[in-house]
Amino acid sequence: MHLDYLIKNGHLVRERNSFKGDVGIADGKIALIGSSIDTQNADRVYDASGCYVAPGFVDAHTHMQLPVAGTVSSDSFFTGGRAAAWGGVTSIIDFTTPGPDQDLPAAIEARKEEAEKSPVDYSFHGTLYGYESVKPEQISKAMEMGVTSFKFFTAYGESNRRTPDGELVEALQEIGSLDGLAMVHCENDEIISNKRDELGAQGKESIKFHPVSRPDYSESEAVGKVVHLAEAVGGNLHLAHLTTEESMEALARGKYSGGSVSGETCPQYLLLTESVYEEENGHRYAATPPLRLDEDREALWNAIESGLIDTVATDHCPFKNEQKDGFKGNFLDIPQGLPGVETLASLLFEEGVTKERISIDRLVELISEKPAKRFGLYPRKGSLLVGTDADLVVFDPEKEKTITTEELHMDTDFNPYTGKTTRGWPRFVFLRGNPILEGTEFTGRQSAGEWLKRNKINTR
Repeated sequence: MHLDYLIKNGHLVRERNSFKGDVGIADGKIALIGSSIDTQNADRVYDASGCYVAPGFVDAHTHMQLPVAGTVSSDSFFTGGRAAAWGGVTSIIDFTTPGPDQDLPAAIEARKEEAEKSPVDYSFHGTLYGYESVKPEQISKAMEMGVTSFKFFTAYGESNRRTPDGELVEALQEIGSLDGLAMVHCENDEIISNKRDELGAQGKESIKFHPVSRPDYSESEAVGKVVHLAEAVGGNLHLAHLTTEESMEALARGKYSGGSVSGETCPQYLLLTESVYEEENGHRYAATPPLRLDEDREALWNAIESGLIDTVATDHCPFKNEQKDGFKGNFLDIPQGLPGVETLASLLFEEGVTKERISIDRLVELISEKPAKRFGLYPRKGSLLVGTDADLVVFDPEKEKTITTEELHMDTDFNPYTGKTTRGWPRFVFLRGNPILEGTEFTGRQSAGEWLKRNKINTR
C-alpha cells in the first residue's frame, strides 16, 4: 500500500491497547497500524522515537472572537486555531453567538462564516438564552445541521442569558428525546445577585471579592439541582467548567444514580487558586466561575484520578491587558476569561503525568477520546483506528518550554502560567493527514479547518 506519510517508532496511545508501533497515513486517513511498517512504501517518514503518538486533541469548550462586556475576545478563529495546533489540538468546539431575534439555525450559519478561516477543524454548541423563544423545530433543524449539543446558563440573569428552571426542564426533556446533549453553566443566579448587591453597597469592588460574589455553594447548589432535573426527565447533561469539591459530590450522585451526566473542568481550576486575585494585577485572572481554594483544586484532581471527571477543556477566552486594565477598580465590569487552548496538553502532562497523578492513557482519554465520544465526533476524532481521520499528535515527553506570552502563539499579552516550565509538547501534529506542525514551524494554513457535522450523543 502506498502511504503519504509514515510515523515510525512511537508509543501509540490507544483505548485499552497502547503499544510501540507505526502509523501509516494515506488520503487523509489512518491507513495502517503495525509494529514494523516498511518505509519504502511511504513518501515521507517521521521519526517518533521517544514520543507518544496520540489522536488529535479535542478542546470542547472555546470562545474565539466572542463578543463580551463591550469588547471581543482577542483570539480570532485563525489565531486561536493556530495556537491550538501548536498545542496538539486539532478540533475545537466553540459556541454560537446569537443576535437579537436570530433563530438557532441562522446563528449557526453566521458563526460558520466567522469560523471559516480556522486552520483546525471546528464545530459549535448551540447557545440558547432561555428556551421558550426557541421552538422545538429549531432544535431539530440544528441537529440535522450537525449541532447536537446546546448551551444553557442558570446565571447571568442581568444580561438575560439565564434559563428559568421551568424552561430548562422542558429543554432537557426535548433535547434528550432527540438524543442531543444539554451543556449547562451552573451557578445560582439569586445568590450571586444578592452577593453582588451586598458587596457593591459596601464599596468592595476589588477583584479579590470576585470569589466572594460567586461563592462555592452558588455553583454546587445549581449543579445538584440541574443533575436532579435532568435525571427526572431523562435528559443528557454535560456540566461545564466545574470548580468545587461539593460540585464533585453532586456529579458523583448523578452518575451513580445511572443518569446520562458528564462533567468537565479546566486547567485553571486544577493549577490556580483564588490567591492570585491578591496580586497587583490580579484582575487579569478574572474568569467565571472564579478560581477556588486549594482543597477544591485537590478535589478536582482526585475526581480526575478516579474517573469521575470525564473531560478537561480550556474555556479558552483570552483578552489583552488593555481590555481588562481599564476595569481594575471594579471586578463586576471586567471581561471574564483566560487563555488556554495552546497549553492544555502540556499543563496536564506536567501536572498530571509527570507528577504521577494520571497515566498518559488517562490524559489522552480526558482531552481526546472522551470529548470526541460525548460530543458526537467518535470514532472520526479521538481514536487511533484504521479508516478514521489522521488527526495525530507526536507528543515529546522531554520537550521543555518556559511559558511566556512571547513563546506562545495565542493573541494575548497575558498568560496565567507565565514563568512556569513544563515538559511535554508536540513534536509533530497532523490534521486529516496533513502536517500542520513540524518541530518549530507551523505548516498549517488559514481556512484548512473543516466544519464538523456531529452525530447524536452516545449515552453509554
